[in-house]
Amino acid sequence: MVERIARLAGADPRVEVGIGDDAAVLSGGLVLSTDMHVEGVHFRRDRLGPAEIGARAAAANLSDLAAMGAEPLCLLLSLGVPPGFDDLDALVEGVAVHEVALAGGDLSRAESLVLSITAVGTAVRPVLRSGGRPGDRLIVTGPLGAQAASGYTAPIVPRLAEGAELVGLATAMIDLSDGIATDLRRLAAASGCGARVELSDLPVAGGATQEQAACGGEDHELLAAVPAGPALPEWAIVVGTLTEGDAVSFLDASGRPRDLHGYDHFA
Repeated sequence: MVERIARLAGADPRVEVGIGDDAAVLSGGLVLSTDMHVEGVHFRRDRLGPAEIGARAAAANLSDLAAMGAEPLCLLLSLGVPPGFDDLDALVEGVAVHEVALAGGDLSRAESLVLSITAVGTAVRPVLRSGGRPGDRLIVTGPLGAQAASGYTAPIVPRLAEGAELVGLATAMIDLSDGIATDLRRLAAASGCGARVELSDLPVAGGATQEQAACGGEDHELLAAVPAGPALPEWAIVVGTLTEGDAVSFLDASGRPRDLHGYDHFA
């Protein structure tokens, strides 16, 4: 779907990085990311309160900036509000919990609750998905599978500090929004590499299974490729390597490949 849209997108030399990465990069180092959060698709109001919905939506967008090594400037919030919804204050307070300025947006009537957030940031040296090389170590910023284990209600922490620390060290980086089983394939393909991950090396969140750690979406940890040699930050967890070719393998404890895939909106 994204590839089809990208083929129709116009070009402008001031757009240095367009469709296909975690965020767009404009000349001058402006970094932009937008995400839509739709009731019944991304969240359920019988499981999450309005402040939690707002906080999770903003965190997902800020995580895209983190994956580029960007510093956030502000957020834009557009809301589709269904009849009878009267928790607007709590919803916006949830968005504001990340202490990033809310600079504008839009309001509309809708059949269900919809949040569309645009995160705006800056980056002197944005980290793309496409710079990885065979032999690079693959690291993640924290445990995986917490969202799937919680029924997608656990808080999301955008890894902005970790993303900033990886600028100049990571050759490629991506936000784990759809699970490492899907997002690693995106990073490897963009970098023209394959990859190998030992499933036993994945850091599994409390209460999660190994499969949830590999396939569960919405964890919003960062996955980065880092050359062999340089010291890693103490929080970095090595889970695999980039390889020659284009095969991406997830190996179980016996060394056999598992056919694993993460979340797909249109599957």
